[in-house]
Amino acid sequence: METKIIEEIKSKIIEEMMKAGCQYGRAKRFTHPSMRPFLIRNKRGNIEFFNLEKTLEGLEKVANFLKKALSENKTILFVGAKPAAEEAIKIIADAFNMPYLNYKWVGGFLTNFETIKTRIAYFKELLEKEKSGEIENYPPKDKQRILRELEKMKKIYSGVINMENLPDVLFIVDLAYKSHKIALSEALKKNIPVCALAGSDNDVSKLEYFIPANDKAPSSIKFIINYLIEKIKGNG
Repeated sequence: METKIIEEIKSKIIEEMMKAGCQYGRAKRFTHPSMRPFLIRNKRGNIEFFNLEKTLEGLEKVANFLKKALSENKTILFVGAKPAAEEAIKIIADAFNMPYLNYKWVGGFLTNFETIKTRIAYFKELLEKEKSGEIENYPPKDKQRILRELEKMKKIYSGVINMENLPDVLFIVDLAYKSHKIALSEALKKNIPVCALAGSDNDVSKLEYFIPANDKAPSSIKFIINYLIEKIKGNG
């Protein structure tokens, strides 16, 4: 009876994943060999499809990994510096009071973190000047330049404004995204564990924790992120 209930719950989750479009990969010509074990053989069409049972297994594994990291007071940096992931990444980071980068990956963020910290300190300084009204007293040209710089820095650094040390873990949406490849490379150099939502064009050969699923569609990303939040909080 218990097994039947578990299977029914599993079936329901997979049905919800299908509605969110989690099953869709990219065209076959983009498939990375490391993702083949997680795909269903599709002889007819040109689009890859994920085996959603494997997706669910990955979800559970990543959720447990992140939950353990949070219970040990580790810092998880959530990365989704592309439009489709921007909102979802902020939601999960805010849910656990963790840092995030959802506008762009700053080259050297991990490998040259001491320099990045000086940029964050400068960002804080500009925020204080904005708050106090000091910027309003600057000559017009300087004021415009500083305000433009500040607006750009808000987009980049707002999610990491309180970071004092390197993160213990990275969570990345879409390892194949250009700047995310750099993020992964930097994390590996610094021996920082990485887990990811990985599409069919992702190279997961160096990862132990990943969710094989559609990492391009906002609906799929949103479903995965919401599931992780619920599972980590113990509601799933």
